[in-house]
Amino acid sequence: MSTFDPDVLFHGARLAFGGAPEPMAVAVARRRILAVGPSDEMISAVGANVKKVNVRGMLLIPGFNDCHMHILGYGLKLTSANLRPDAGVRDAGSFVEALRRWAQANPDSAWVRGAGYNQNAFPDAAHVPLAELDRAAPDRPLIVYHASGHALLANSRAMALAGVGPGTQDPSGGEIVRDADGNPTGLFLESAMSLITNVVPMPTRSQMADAIRRAASALARVGVTSASDMGVDNDESEIGAYRDAVEQGTALRMTVSPEAAEFGSPDAVPNRETLERDWGLNKVPADAVGTVRLGPLKLYADGALTTRTAALREPFIDTGTTGMLLHEPDELRAYVHAGHRQGWQMAVHAIGDRAVEIIVDAVEGLDVAGETLAQRGTSDGRAVRRHRIEHCMLLDDDLIARIRRAGIVAVMQPEFIARLGDAYVLGLGPERASSLNPVARMLRAGVPVAFSSDCPVVPGAPLDGVRAAMVRRTPSGTVLGASECVGVAEALGAYTEGAAYAVHDESETGALAVGMRADFAILTDLPDGSGASEVVATVCGGHVIHGADKLQ
Repeated sequence: MSTFDPDVLFHGARLAFGGAPEPMAVAVARRRILAVGPSDEMISAVGANVKKVNVRGMLLIPGFNDCHMHILGYGLKLTSANLRPDAGVRDAGSFVEALRRWAQANPDSAWVRGAGYNQNAFPDAAHVPLAELDRAAPDRPLIVYHASGHALLANSRAMALAGVGPGTQDPSGGEIVRDADGNPTGLFLESAMSLITNVVPMPTRSQMADAIRRAASALARVGVTSASDMGVDNDESEIGAYRDAVEQGTALRMTVSPEAAEFGSPDAVPNRETLERDWGLNKVPADAVGTVRLGPLKLYADGALTTRTAALREPFIDTGTTGMLLHEPDELRAYVHAGHRQGWQMAVHAIGDRAVEIIVDAVEGLDVAGETLAQRGTSDGRAVRRHRIEHCMLLDDDLIARIRRAGIVAVMQPEFIARLGDAYVLGLGPERASSLNPVARMLRAGVPVAFSSDCPVVPGAPLDGVRAAMVRRTPSGTVLGASECVGVAEALGAYTEGAAYAVHDESETGALAVGMRADFAILTDLPDGSGASEVVATVCGGHVIHGADKLQ
């Protein structure tokens, strides 16, 4: 090997599935992979002054790509009261106590804020009553976000500020949950959440940039080097905050996706290239380690299983309801077709089988070069635009086959089973719940599968998601659908190559190859079902952004 001078040489590494028994090295120049080869040869070939980082026999893999999460929302909720069941909040008493502690620690906050609440872990899966919400924050308005992101709780002070009372009408695509006398209980579902969020003070652009940097730091600790915010507001302050965060040194490759409904109607969906120019996403400094780019157009078809708002063909067993569509079927189809015409890759949230079927119908009906996708097909089952279904949880074999033929990418969250699986059993029963997230069947059918977390719905460490896909064990220890477990290679691949494919970024990330971005995660070992593997260090653009003290 001839002599060369990279910026840095990572050596002494094991590469996952590379087949090389000897220690390997990766040379990086100008934030990209310059060469990959045996450590001894590479060390001998580089100049004496080249910075060398000893990986010490640990496993070097492509950086994890969380292609469906909420970066800004995660950063903001990191400062809210933690109401997750795994934080000990499993009944109304612990709920009230956690919020009171937060209120005492944040006396200057105009609102008391909590996140991660999940009533499915409470006795009888009962929501916290309004009297307890008022007790948790007797002198300030209270807002608590459900773990799913599809519901919130508000106390009486918050509802008074919002002007919500017995006579307030339910908005389209949402519900104000009421008691037997018609009075609001403090629980708001889907679009009804905006009745409360509209009166909550918005963070400033500077506060949002701080939250984005805070989220990026937390993601670096779990090996994430690329992430997508699936649902940014069409607002100069929010988009500007992402640009600011990059200019201020945030080391994360970020993809931002606007919500289709925020534009008002299918006819108002803008041209993708025009919006990218208007948002200034092509003005990020060339020397920045992190980046921000425009992703797909996000659309919500239905709600969530944990709130019983996912749109199902057959009812939930505990409520007898079939969930809800957030837009009428014709309007959903109109949004998909309008987005496609305007140059967008569509990313449609659809969890229940009724919602998934409507979106598959819409994609099959797209006209491409004079033929619908269903008529034309593709040689490898992958359409050029790569329209996505987010979550894509409750499916039968016919829907899976249609998804493959239409070239749709399934963006799935295996950690949902590990964190929320018991709630799925409560709502669907063991048999239907076991068929959720049919990853193995989809891979066998040839469907492109990408993994993500939807953080902050779940904590979002990719290794937790990988293990969840391998064992499918719920919090109570129940294995849901053992036949859908996948191996470590498939799980890691879906969180790296698969995720990069889902965001049209496979030429930049997702593999350890010459010319790719130098984004790595360094692990103690390959993950298995035991949870033994850990992220030791994270490298973004050749810079060690987490764990530098663990490398020599």
